[in-house]
Amino acid sequence: MRDYAIVSEELTKIYRDKHREIVAVDHVSIKIKYGEFFGLLGPNGAGKTTFAKMLATLLIPDEGEAWIEGYSILKDPIEVRKRIGWMMGETGGRALYWRLSGWDNLMFFASILNVPRKIAEKRARTLLRFLELEDAVDKLVMNYSTGMRIKLMLIRSLLHNPDVLILDEPTLGLDVESAIKVRNFLRRLADELGKTILFTSHNMYEVEQLCDRIAVINKGRIIFIGTPREIKEKVEEIKIVEIIVASTDSDLKEILNKLESLSVINTVLFHEREAKNIKIRVSVNDYYTAIPEIARVLRGYKVESISRALPTLEEAFLKIAGVKIEETETRRFGRRRL
Repeated sequence: MRDYAIVSEELTKIYRDKHREIVAVDHVSIKIKYGEFFGLLGPNGAGKTTFAKMLATLLIPDEGEAWIEGYSILKDPIEVRKRIGWMMGETGGRALYWRLSGWDNLMFFASILNVPRKIAEKRARTLLRFLELEDAVDKLVMNYSTGMRIKLMLIRSLLHNPDVLILDEPTLGLDVESAIKVRNFLRRLADELGKTILFTSHNMYEVEQLCDRIAVINKGRIIFIGTPREIKEKVEEIKIVEIIVASTDSDLKEILNKLESLSVINTVLFHEREAKNIKIRVSVNDYYTAIPEIARVLRGYKVESISRALPTLEEAFLKIAGVKIEETETRRFGRRRL
């Protein structure tokens, strides 16, 4: 256990009422190395947040055990709390005191964490400046936007300089620029300061960019653990063809219609513009029959390439989680990625 910052063994949580019980987390065992950026992926209701809350000692498991840097979440919760910084993005800021200012929130939580006032102030101002929250620090949190509250919760989680961060949807509600800044900041915490980060997100792109390893959870159970590339390689039976066409947006609908008309194509998954080109990804049953047919119907357009491709992390995730790609909202004309 010495090599691992986070260890869970058979961790289980069951929610019960008079009529039924729901196994939210079902005997989950995970080991996360020191300094590792570890992602937890799963559809809504898969158990991600419940698992994160048990590790953060916010929920008591019904079965199993977990350790943070060797300290038991059941026997040593105070020691665990000293070593973790946590934020639950799904709360939208409910972990803050809305009738206090942002600054008063930070100083209050710093005092609870026994951070000396001068050190707390210095850290808080540095983080407020980096996350561009300085101008709002004296306003009441009730007047903050969701994104501002999430930034403040992230700052709060770092005031005591914890070794382990447990972050549930930390970029939820942030604008694009702020989300990029937060992602870069979190990656630096792992790379430069050796922080161990458990990170849940629905954003497949950011998980792929940030995480060293990923666990896929569905219906409370871990169904795969590996690197982003290993996840993609596991589902190579998903046959993807990627098409690059030098074309204007005015031609896009016609091109997509031609592709949709082909019986060799199962689904047009996705399309996006890249500079002067349009990239289109389709799923097929057989490369050898599909690629010539695609080339035939696109005769007359400037096709840069038609090639086999690994599935994206999102496509691989859907496959592993047991969701048919055809059942997702990517069905007709794909989905434009922003």
